[in-house]
Amino acid sequence: MKFYFDLQSLLRFLIFPRIQFFFSATLEVTLLISSSIYWFISSRFIFCHLIFLADRRNSSFHCILCYENFLSSSPDSFYGFDFVKSLEFFRMSSLNREIEVNSTQTTEQNNLQAEEQSGPPNHEQIISPQNHEDLEELVPGLTLLQCVLIKNSNLDDVAGHWVELYMETPTYALVTIMQFVVEASGSHYMIPKNTAMPFSYGDILVQGSLQYRSVSMYYPMISKTAEVFARRVVSFLEALLKAVHDLPTPLYNLFLQEVTGFVMACSESSVRPFRHTSTMVGLKMMTILCDLTSVDNELLKTLWIQMFNCLFVNRYEDVVDDIRFLCISELGMWFSKYPACHLEPHVLRYFFEALPDSSTMVRQCILTNLSRLCRQEDLRTMCLELGREFRQLFINLSVDKENEIAEESLRVLTEFYRSSPEILSEDDCKVIEEFILFANRGVAQAAAEFFVLRRNETKNAQFSQKIRHLLQFFVDRCGHEHAGYLVDSFLDNCEMVLDWKPMIKMLMEEQSPKLTEAETSALIEILTKGVRQAITGEIPQGRYTKDLKREPKAGAQVNATRLLAPVLPQLLRKYVDRPDGVANLLELPQHFCPKYYREINNQCQLAELLDEMDILMFRQTSNRVLRRGALTLSLLFKMEPTHLHILQMLNSAVTNYKIALRTWQEQYGMVSSPSSSSLSGSSKTPKSRSRRLLNTLRLLCALYAHFDLSFGGLTESVLSSLKRVIRVRDMGRDGLPAEAVSLYLTACYFSLSWDLHTFTKEAANNSNLDDSFAAIKKHFEDYLFVTFEQVVSANNMQYAYSCLSFICDIFVNYGYHLLDSPYELVRSLTYAPSVNEVEILDNFVLRHHFQTSPADLMKESNFLQLQELRRSLASYCKLVAFNVIPPMRAARIYQYYEKYYAPFGDVFRCSMELTIKVNSIHYGMAMFHTGLLLYQKIMDDNSGDSVRAAGSPQFLELISLASLLAETLSSDLYENRNAMITLHKAGIMYVKESIPDRPTAAPKNLLFLRVMQMFVPQLLRQDKVKMLELLQTIEQPALPSCNREEWEPLEGYRSALGASGRRGRSVSVWQLRELNS
Repeated sequence: MKFYFDLQSLLRFLIFPRIQFFFSATLEVTLLISSSIYWFISSRFIFCHLIFLADRRNSSFHCILCYENFLSSSPDSFYGFDFVKSLEFFRMSSLNREIEVNSTQTTEQNNLQAEEQSGPPNHEQIISPQNHEDLEELVPGLTLLQCVLIKNSNLDDVAGHWVELYMETPTYALVTIMQFVVEASGSHYMIPKNTAMPFSYGDILVQGSLQYRSVSMYYPMISKTAEVFARRVVSFLEALLKAVHDLPTPLYNLFLQEVTGFVMACSESSVRPFRHTSTMVGLKMMTILCDLTSVDNELLKTLWIQMFNCLFVNRYEDVVDDIRFLCISELGMWFSKYPACHLEPHVLRYFFEALPDSSTMVRQCILTNLSRLCRQEDLRTMCLELGREFRQLFINLSVDKENEIAEESLRVLTEFYRSSPEILSEDDCKVIEEFILFANRGVAQAAAEFFVLRRNETKNAQFSQKIRHLLQFFVDRCGHEHAGYLVDSFLDNCEMVLDWKPMIKMLMEEQSPKLTEAETSALIEILTKGVRQAITGEIPQGRYTKDLKREPKAGAQVNATRLLAPVLPQLLRKYVDRPDGVANLLELPQHFCPKYYREINNQCQLAELLDEMDILMFRQTSNRVLRRGALTLSLLFKMEPTHLHILQMLNSAVTNYKIALRTWQEQYGMVSSPSSSSLSGSSKTPKSRSRRLLNTLRLLCALYAHFDLSFGGLTESVLSSLKRVIRVRDMGRDGLPAEAVSLYLTACYFSLSWDLHTFTKEAANNSNLDDSFAAIKKHFEDYLFVTFEQVVSANNMQYAYSCLSFICDIFVNYGYHLLDSPYELVRSLTYAPSVNEVEILDNFVLRHHFQTSPADLMKESNFLQLQELRRSLASYCKLVAFNVIPPMRAARIYQYYEKYYAPFGDVFRCSMELTIKVNSIHYGMAMFHTGLLLYQKIMDDNSGDSVRAAGSPQFLELISLASLLAETLSSDLYENRNAMITLHKAGIMYVKESIPDRPTAAPKNLLFLRVMQMFVPQLLRQDKVKMLELLQTIEQPALPSCNREEWEPLEGYRSALGASGRRGRSVSVWQLRELNS
C-alpha cells in the first residue's frame, strides 16, 4: 500500500532507469530508485517526497523507495509535515501492521440481504494493494480518517502526529479535522488545503452536500459495519483529546473552539449523514471531556453547556431514531458515570418527556437508564418527583406490545415503589401483579419482583405466613391451568417456591389458621410445578423467553427425592378425596432419582407407593388422575421389582372391564347366562351398571395408552362395543353416556396401535402370521368405517371431531413408514388414503373449523370448543407433516393462516416447519397454490380487472398472508432454497401463461407478481439472478398507449430482485428526499 504526502499542488516526476538489489534468505529487499531531478532555477529549495510501499508476502518485505521532486514555497515544511517524522511514523504504523480487514464481513448465509444493499463506498472497507488504484481515484492520498481505520494501527501515534502538525501549522491541522468529519459523513468533498481562518462552516457543508456520489441512504454510520466504524472513530477522538489536553492554553482553546464549532454547525444540517455523524462525534467529545477535565474549569464548563444545548437539546427530538438514541444513551452515561458533570438533576426531565418516543430502542434506553439512575442517592428525589408526574405513562408502557419495554417499565415502577410505596395506588399494584401470569417470561419475572417487594413486610415472618400471600393470589387470580406460569415467574426471584421442606410440613400437619381446600390444592400445585421445573428446566407451555436455554437447578432432583419419596404414600392417603391434589402428587415420582428406589433400604417405600397407587387407580374416576397414574406406573415399570405388582394391576383392570361389560350387556338382553346373572346381583340398577362399565373403561383407556393389554383379546370386544354404543345412541335408546363413545374410540385406537406394534415384532420371528394379518386388516377397516360414518353424518359434532382426530392418527400409524420394514406382511399393512377419504376430511375441516369468526373463537365462553377444534386440526395437519397426503392439498387449509392466526397460528406453523423438512419442493408448490387460490377468487370478484383488484381489501389480506408464509421460510435460507426456487418459478410461469397477443397489453395475471414479491427476501443472491433471467420474456413496451399502472407489479418484482427499474429518476428523487430527512 502506498502512502502519499503530495502536500504540494504541483507534482512533477519523470521515470528514470531502475536499479534493483536483491537479498536472499528470509528477507528480500528490492530497492527501486526511480527519480528525475527537475531543477527549477527560480525556486529556492528542492525537496524530495518519499512514497513508501510496504507489501508483506511470505515473511519477505518488498520495499520501494522513490524520490520525487517538488516545488515548494515553504522553506521548512510542507503544510507542517516534517519529512523525516512522516516517514518514520508511517513506517512504524503501516509497515509493521496488517492492513485493516473488514471485521464485520461475514458469509453470504448470514448477510444475504445486507450484502445486496448497494450504497456509497464505505471507508471501513479493506485498504489493500488490490484496491489502491480505486483509492487514488477517491482521494490523492490517505486521509486522516483512512489512517484511523487501518486495522491495529496505534491511534495514540496518529493523534500524536496530528498534534505535532497542529503545533506547526494550526490552520491546516484544523482543516484535516474538519475533513475527517466530512469524510466520516460519507461525503467525497475535499476541503481545499489552503482554506484559511476564519472558516466558513456553511460553505463547507454546502459543498460537502453536493459531493455525495450516490443518493442512496447508506453512509458509514448506518452501514453494516457501523458499529466497528463508530468504535474506531470514538477511540481516535479519545486519543486526540488526551493528546491536545497538554497543549498550551491558546492552542487548546483554539482547537476546542474550532472543532466544536464545526461539529455543532454540522449537527444543524438538513442533510441526514452530516447531522447523524456530527451528533455522534459531538456527544462522544462531551463524554470524553467529562472524563478529562475538571468541573472547576469555567471556560470548559461554558463550552460543554453550549454543546449540550446545541447537540443534545436540539437533537434529542430529531426525526432520525439513531440520533435520538445517541442523545438518550449519552445523557444516561453522563448522569451515571460522571455525577459531577455540569448537569443539574432537573435535566432528568428529558428522560421522562421522551418516554412516548415512537422508537422501541429509544424507549428501552430511557427505561434502562431510569432503572439505574433512580438508585443513586443524589438523583432519587428528582426521579421520584418526576415518577409521580409521569406515573400513568409508566403504567401504560407496562402493557406495551414490545415485551422489552413492558419489562423495563415494570422494573422502573418497582424501583419507585421501593423508595416510595405511596407512589402507586392499590389498583396500580393489582394491575402490576396481574403480569405475573403474562406469556412473556421477562415481563412475568419483573412483576414477580414487584410482588415479592410489596410483601416485604413479612420478610421475618414464618414460612407459613409468607406463603399465604402467594396462595391467596393463586386462588383469587390464577387457577390451576396457570400454576406453571406462576411458579416460573417466581423461580429465579423467590426461593419460597423452591423451599419444599416447609411446604411438605404444612401439608402433613394441621395449620392454624387452617388452610382451606382451595389453598391446599394450590399449595400442592405449586409444590409439584416447582419440583418439575427445578428438575427438568422445562418452561411452561405457551410461555416464551428471549433465550432457549433450559437448565435444571443444581441438586434439585436429589433434594426433591430425599424430601418427598418417604412421605408421598402418606400424602396420597391424606388427600385421596381431592382429585386435583392427587393428580399432582402422582406426578412427583416421575421426577425422582431413578436410583433411589433401587436401593435396598428404600424398596419398602416403593412397595408402599405401589400399594397406594393400586388403591387409587381402582377407586378414582377422574380421567386426569387415571392418566397421570398410568404414566407414573409406566415409568416405575422400568424397575424390575415393580413388574409383578403392576402386571397384577393390569390384569385386574382388564378383568374388571370384562365383568362390567357383561353385566351391562345383560341389561339389554345381549347375553344370557344364569351364572353371570347370579354373580352380578339382581339388586344392581341400570344406572349403576352403566356407571360401573364407564369407570372400568376409563381405567382401561388410561392404562392402554402406556401398556400393551392385547393379552386380554380386547380389540374385537372394544370394536364391537363401539358399534353397539353408537347404534344404541342413534336409535335414541337410553344407553351409556356420551363419554362412552369417546372412550371406546380411544380404546379401539390404542388396541389397533398395539396390535400393529406386536405384529411388527412377531414378524421377525414368525412367518406364519396370515391369520393375525387378516384380523388386523379387518379391524382396521371396521374402525375406519365407523369413524368415517360419524364424520360424514356429523350428527354429533363432539363424536365427529374425535373421529376426525383418530382417523388422522391411525393413517399416520399405518402410513408409508411401514414400507421401510424388511418383512412383506408388515409392508402390506401400509394404508394410503383414497382420494374420496381425503376429500371427506378436507371438506369437514373447511366446513366446521373456519366458519366461526376468529374473534368469536377466542372468547372465553368458547374455550372448550376451541380446544376441540385445535385438537382435530392438529391431527389433520399431521397427514401433511408426515407425508400421508400431498402437501399441495394443504393449500386449501393454509389459505386461512393469516385470518385465523390467533386461534390456530401455532398449529399451522408447526405443520409447515415439519412439512418443509419432508419435501421442500412440494412445500414450495403448496405455498404457490395457497396464494393462487385466494388470488383467483379476488380476480373473479373483480371481473379480471387487475387494477381494481390491487386496491381491494381482499388483496391486502392476500399480501399479508404471503408475508406470514414467507416468515416460515426465513429460518434457514440454504435449507429452504429449493422451496423458494420452486415457488418463484411457478409464479413466473403462471404469469407467462397469461401473456396476451396485443403488444401493449399487460399479462392478465401480472398482479400475481405482487404476491411473489413478498417471498423475494428469502431468495439467495444467485437465485435472484436466475429469476431475473426468467422474467426477460415479460417486457413492458415503451409505447405511449401502454398502461403503466398495469405494469407496476413487474417493475416492483424486478426491483425487489435487484434489477434497476425503468423509473430510475423517480427512485433517485425519493432516495434523495430520504437522505435530506
